[in-house]
Amino acid sequence: MRISAISNNLGIFSVNAVKSNNLNLQKTTPLKNDSFERTTDNNYAQAIRFEGVNAAGIVKQRGLLMHITSLPAHRSFCGQFGDPQTDKFINWMAESKQTHWIMNPLNALEDHLCPYSPDGRFSRNKFIVNLNKLVGDDYGNLLKENELPDDITTPVFTLDMLEKQKNPRFKLAFERFKQLDETKPIKQEYNKFINDNDALWLDEYANYDAIAKKHGKVWTNWERGLQTAPEDARAKGIPLEEQIAPLLKGVSKEELHDEVGLYKFEQFLYDKQFNEMVEQLRGKGITLTMDLPIGVSATGVDTWGKKNIFLLDENFRPTKVSGCPPEDAYPYTQVWGHALYNYDEPAFWDYQEQTVRGMLKNSDLRLDHFVGYINRAAIPTTFTKADGTVLRGDEIFKPTTEGGMGAGFFQNDWIEDVYKKKSPKGENVFELFIRVAKELGKKPEDCYILEDFGPLAQTPAYKEFRTTYGKDFMSQRVPIAMGISGSGLKWDKLNSPFEMKDKNVAILTGNHDLPPLKQFIDELMDVTNPDLSMPQKTAQKIFREFCLTKLDIKPEDINNKDVVFDKVMEWHYKTGVKQVQTTISDALGIYYRPNIPGYWNGHHDKYLMKTTPEALLPFWSRVFPKDFLNRDDMGGINPGYKKAADKFTQLMQKLTSNE
Repeated sequence: MRISAISNNLGIFSVNAVKSNNLNLQKTTPLKNDSFERTTDNNYAQAIRFEGVNAAGIVKQRGLLMHITSLPAHRSFCGQFGDPQTDKFINWMAESKQTHWIMNPLNALEDHLCPYSPDGRFSRNKFIVNLNKLVGDDYGNLLKENELPDDITTPVFTLDMLEKQKNPRFKLAFERFKQLDETKPIKQEYNKFINDNDALWLDEYANYDAIAKKHGKVWTNWERGLQTAPEDARAKGIPLEEQIAPLLKGVSKEELHDEVGLYKFEQFLYDKQFNEMVEQLRGKGITLTMDLPIGVSATGVDTWGKKNIFLLDENFRPTKVSGCPPEDAYPYTQVWGHALYNYDEPAFWDYQEQTVRGMLKNSDLRLDHFVGYINRAAIPTTFTKADGTVLRGDEIFKPTTEGGMGAGFFQNDWIEDVYKKKSPKGENVFELFIRVAKELGKKPEDCYILEDFGPLAQTPAYKEFRTTYGKDFMSQRVPIAMGISGSGLKWDKLNSPFEMKDKNVAILTGNHDLPPLKQFIDELMDVTNPDLSMPQKTAQKIFREFCLTKLDIKPEDINNKDVVFDKVMEWHYKTGVKQVQTTISDALGIYYRPNIPGYWNGHHDKYLMKTTPEALLPFWSRVFPKDFLNRDDMGGINPGYKKAADKFTQLMQKLTSNE
């Protein structure tokens, strides 16, 4: 998820989590009701017939997390398909014996640009399309070389910059595309794309964007006729565009038709180039792992076109939204704001199946916030205090001194159990996932990776899921440096991530919104810090014990942070789990944080593309400089990381030398 919820299903805390307790925040409200009683059992995936390691005991599946938009690119502010810089990164992954490229969501984004709250589940981010490829014969020579953007790069860019860079050229290419003969291969590919996707999502998406161009993307602010256009068109049995045309004042039917066609064309270009990249990866022996956000924007295209599958009021606004309760490691209520799904609506189940089926055709699938399919936090958009005061939205979680209930406020009855909901076929959502994978010729335990962190992964309902279906899914586990107890327990008392042999587990060195592994290790080794609390000192002691006994680090090297980091990284690949996932930050051993999460403590702007210290590093904004894998200079504003990249390659080649 886009939050930095730290798992407590190991019964452990991180040093970073301990530090958060120094903030002056209201304490977490105790959760006492039976449906949310925390279990003491560990929630590791059940052991399966295991083939996860090679003859030398090294984990076979090795994934690297790097969002494509963070890559440098030629004539683009963000990374893109088929770019020479993307090709270099793919080649480096192959040389480094990586078997999976793990990506954050690639969905079309709203103006806030958070990839975990997309417009919808089917539309994709058109700004990843490579305009340079449109000059080629296979793209019908839709652009000329001198019409491409200038090759300007910047570490920070805005949505406005992206739109000015790419939108006029999409339009120019579309005008030429319309003139192409129907016998052209690209025209035939386009027609097939339309036939395959128009009824499912594409027509709604294109019409939504056409209205949004004039009235903005928050469709709940549109006039009523435009708000209800999808269901009105279905009731009349007419095309959606025909329903919208007389309502979109100041826009002619011809202009609307052209806009709708342009947005479909942009999605076609994405689809064509995405599939080309998938084939390129397959040729290198690399599988793509895509990320499916559990929720969509409450004001995006899916809630507009498919209102019945969401829980909305008479004004089409959600009465409850998604989020996560506070926990020991992070004592805030996390409010994500997605509209909640209506499990009692048959169309929801088709929507769920079509989403998963479409993504699994080309990739493995990480299921974001998977526990939300079991227990979900249904956070009300209004709350009445004991004195009768009605709080709305953000007001609920303001400090008590400002009339709110506090950042850590949470009610027990906000937890809803949805794991026993059944589809018209009599399946629960887990059975749907399993069936779809098998129908596509895949093993569920190989292609599904569950992000199941946080307190909702510790309920009786979740334990029941694990008992019945645990063997069918791969489960992510938290980074090693976060698995350091502040409780003073000994290693032999911890059923910890250090004892996960023969488990269907993907163990992480880090993820997209946490500080890098190097930072955790440095904090755990900083014994000179006079401000350390007792739990932090205990954590450091346990980590050193781990280094000496589990990593066999010599006493004379125990204070060498580089030695410790290298040994911790190498240890991950010898754990005997199903998959190891590392980040670009940890592979290079650098202090790069792909995303700084936004929370309820006044940091909403951390999701926006602003030139502020907080916004410099989001993975949808910050790019690495060109040829960063092939240059040695690590200083200045355009650092190169060749030595670090070569070091990671050498480690992986050494570990996999018998393959």
